[in-house]
Amino acid sequence: MFRNNQAVLPHWTKQMARYINYAGVDNVFVSILESNSDDATGQILEQFDAQLADMGVARRIITHDATPHDDRISFLSAVRNRVLEPLIEKGGYDRVLFSNDVFIEAEAIVELIKTRDGDWDFVCGLDFGPWGLYDQWVIRDRLGRTLSTNWPYFFEDAGLHAILREEPVPVFTCWNGIVAFKADPLIPVSLRTPGRLSTSPLSNPLPSSHPAYPQPLNTTPADTAPLLFRPNGKNEPCFTSESFNLPYDFRRQFDLQNIYVNARVITAYEWDFYLWHKYLLRHWAVKWFVQKIENGYNYHSTKLINGNPEKMWTWDGGDCHPWGW
Repeated sequence: MFRNNQAVLPHWTKQMARYINYAGVDNVFVSILESNSDDATGQILEQFDAQLADMGVARRIITHDATPHDDRISFLSAVRNRVLEPLIEKGGYDRVLFSNDVFIEAEAIVELIKTRDGDWDFVCGLDFGPWGLYDQWVIRDRLGRTLSTNWPYFFEDAGLHAILREEPVPVFTCWNGIVAFKADPLIPVSLRTPGRLSTSPLSNPLPSSHPAYPQPLNTTPADTAPLLFRPNGKNEPCFTSESFNLPYDFRRQFDLQNIYVNARVITAYEWDFYLWHKYLLRHWAVKWFVQKIENGYNYHSTKLINGNPEKMWTWDGGDCHPWGW
């Protein structure tokens, strides 16, 4: 989904075209939605549409979309679900790659897809802004705890050691600019490929706060209704985003627990921060200095909390940002 993104789109479309050529034009479907931009975003995407047509890529690119704008999370849920409509209607694909309006390179997308040799249910890169790690609202470590904005980001041992070794990090939830996930949880039951989702009942029942609670007795992931992006349910006690709720529902409704961050996949919403975090801070000399000499000086303990840090609390989805409480 794009709106007023003429600064990032020339780079983004070039890199996506490179990735599509790598993946094979017959192996992808491109779905994009543009939402009433005030700049040249729509025109750039129309040019990209023509380029994809010349390449022979199946696609649906909607410009000047007029989805009603209610509250932010309901709106974002609605437009993200519109992007998924071709998949929901026809199925036929194994994985979904979902990119925000970020600077990214084709090689990083390949890196993301090949995380753990493809052995994942949901995998994310990392996005960066002026203060460091950007989307603190969504990402949680494997224990459901918030992260630091600064390298090495993780406080718990498994995440910390994985970051230091530049290995995929198990997390509870993530989004962070670009993600890939298994397609079957979003596809209607009749269109799913048999054997990809478990036919055993959930190992842990849904919490009573979940909007899908209660599920029919003996419901299995294989026969669970498809997921959509969604805002909070009325009984869910923590204010979360649609990007948090999707990996959370992967876990809770489909028992898909293999969720990882690949910290080698760097994204940012602005070019300056992309250059800083992708290239300068990853130069071997800078990395050596940070790891061996500076060692953080406790900057790695910095967290970005939305609201009063003393009022952060924990629910079924992990740490809950207090949002002004």
